Amino acid sequence: MDKRNILFIGGDERQLYCATHLYRIGYEVSIIGFDTYSDVPTELMEFTNLKIAVILADVIILPTPCTIDSEIYAPFSEKPLKEDILLKYLDGEKLIFGGKYSINFQKKLKEKNIRYYDFLKEEDITVQNAYLTAEGTVFKMMEMSKQALCGKRVLIIGFGRIAKNLCRLLGAYKMHIHILARKKSDLAWAKLMGCKGMQLHTFKSFDGYDYVINTVPVKLFKNTLFSTLDAPFIDLAGVDEYHHGDYVRLSAVPGKYVPESAGTVLGEYVHYVLSGVSDDE
Repeated sequence: MDKRNILFIGGDERQLYCATHLYRIGYEVSIIGFDTYSDVPTELMEFTNLKIAVILADVIILPTPCTIDSEIYAPFSEKPLKEDILLKYLDGEKLIFGGKYSINFQKKLKEKNIRYYDFLKEEDITVQNAYLTAEGTVFKMMEMSKQALCGKRVLIIGFGRIAKNLCRLLGAYKMHIHILARKKSDLAWAKLMGCKGMQLHTFKSFDGYDYVINTVPVKLFKNTLFSTLDAPFIDLAGVDEYHHGDYVRLSAVPGKYVPESAGTVLGEYVHYVLSGVSDDE
């Protein structure tokens, strides 16, 4: 077992579950930035000084997103955790994990010859997170309504990984699923999965749907079209222009709704990488 010290800096509950997973399989794990979190696992060593924590660590796991306005994303920290302090005490011997690095932060890591991995660019994590996002979305749909999902009509915009997983899950609830996509190949796959497909350029109205779910990160519709919307609009892609009617923006769904599963996925990936990275690389 690799005995290098792993430090988790900031983040949401996913970080804690990831840390606990790695501790339980034999790693030495510490955390910083969870001062206000009420249920930190007792087996995790907590630091209060970022400089000391970074110096003592061999592996550092940052949150997703890593930084916001030159501060490490740490919603449970009493005080800001500064990006520049982290960078000052990093050296080429340390290994970094995280997600959604800013361009500037990546540039600084490269300047210091720091090896880093981006969770959001790893296929196995992306695939598993797509399923977890779909499952969390179904939970939100049930939370929003006082009625059963069975028999309801849902429009899913886009047909990527998340949409495909939504089709499988919502199909199990016997919902009537409509897919709105550009590619004919996507519509063919939707049909094979038991969904009704429509091409984007033929779409005229949101009328008649009980739920609308957007998975496409660009604006596709004119504002006037939303006058036909009389259903919750669940935006998984964060398109700010879609703030119409019963609008619900869902971001970082795995971390909010299934943080233990999401954290375990990250932990398994970190373990996989560390198991294959030798000290002399």
